[in-house]
Amino acid sequence: MKRIATFFVIACSAAGIASAQNLLLNGDFNSPATGAWPDNWTGWSWGGGWANHQNNSTDHLGTNYSPDGSWFVVCGAPGNGGGGFFQNVPATAGTQYELDVLSGADAWWLPTGTMTMFFEDSSANILGTATRNTVDPAVYGNNYDIAHPWAAYSLDATAPDGTTQVKVEFAGNNATGSIYFENAVLTEVPEPGAAALVALGSAMLFGYRSRRNAARA
Repeated sequence: MKRIATFFVIACSAAGIASAQNLLLNGDFNSPATGAWPDNWTGWSWGGGWANHQNNSTDHLGTNYSPDGSWFVVCGAPGNGGGGFFQNVPATAGTQYELDVLSGADAWWLPTGTMTMFFEDSSANILGTATRNTVDPAVYGNNYDIAHPWAAYSLDATAPDGTTQVKVEFAGNNATGSIYFENAVLTEVPEPGAAALVALGSAMLFGYRSRRNAARA
């Protein structure tokens, strides 16, 4: 009994750890340690917008940039433009994914950031999309020239049938200022059954130990 319970705990814990691994490459944007686009990420811009890789301590209006003093990405535009970064990651249909990122905004005219998961098939056709705003004037108030501090944002979605990859994108579209992103993490959400097995194995192990202690008393 002890061996079975221990096996359940070890096997299911290992599965949980594996599913919690960051699926994004260079999710902290720290490579390379230059202003070139971050490794494994593709940048884009339109209408005079920008997609930059920076490591500033403060900007011209005194906004604290990176929360840990490392590299991050900046997307935005002076208005009627935008920019962003994306990365494609293999994905499995029916699997739930969680995307987490830190995001903040420069002290400009109410820029809004977005974080998006595009679920695609092998021909890069979009099968489903999950998106949410990061820094959003509707949330932090219509305060012009007041920076939005770094905050954590999360997005969950299940890959639809036919999914072979997920395109993760951070962007600022039709922005009037800069939105910055740091420490992006994409993980698979463990199935409820795995957590239940861990609980079952732990209960079996606890019961075994309780009976053994009672027998010794």
